[in-house]
Amino acid sequence: MKYNEGYLYGKRELERNSDYTMSHKFIKEYLQLDDSIFSHHDNCYYLENYSHLEYRGGHRYLRPSKCFKFVLKQGHHLFYNYQWTYSYHGTNSKNIKSILQHGLKIPGTLAGEKIVWMEHGSTYGNGIYTSKIPLYSQLYAPVIRWNGKYFQTILMVRQRSDSIDVQEGEGTYTVSTLDYLNYENLHKLYKGKISANEMQYVCFDESSCILHALLVKVHDYDPMDSDGGEYRKISKILDNLK
Repeated sequence: MKYNEGYLYGKRELERNSDYTMSHKFIKEYLQLDDSIFSHHDNCYYLENYSHLEYRGGHRYLRPSKCFKFVLKQGHHLFYNYQWTYSYHGTNSKNIKSILQHGLKIPGTLAGEKIVWMEHGSTYGNGIYTSKIPLYSQLYAPVIRWNGKYFQTILMVRQRSDSIDVQEGEGTYTVSTLDYLNYENLHKLYKGKISANEMQYVCFDESSCILHALLVKVHDYDPMDSDGGEYRKISKILDNLK
């Protein structure tokens, strides 16, 4: 088995994983995306990295957890460009095809012939909202039940460092969700190394947010389930840090 500090990679290893096969099927059949847009030899599966933090090219980088990464050709040129940091953008799966075609757009602008509408408000201004913390962006990715599994789609973004406008705290959507989980915010997982103002970024320049990869999370249970869901497991990790 190929293992490298928190992720599995290699075509043969990934294809032995039934959830990888299911993710690939979800991409082709449910999202209706063509294989030609991906750089599949760079795909990987991220293991449980909930409290993992590292520096990559001078930037703090948080790996996602328990999800498959499908690298996009459109952002591959930035693979080793360390002037661009990593961030995450959770979204409804119904939006993925348009976003991959037109890029992340500021609400009110056109994606092809359609206007992009704001879905979760604009607490910190009209822009593209991302986060350093993948688990935080995941809260914006509605769960899709398909073929007996639960799926979420998150975009891994390469973001020009000087384009980031950091904001303290969360928007109302995630505040209500985090209240349900009975803790304040996810940055506490990183024991002070990630601050509250890295929970949410706003970018006002579309050209400074380049799509790098599509992340697909596959769950056996709804992640918000009170018993077996992923976020209940996260809350237990946070409880142990108190």
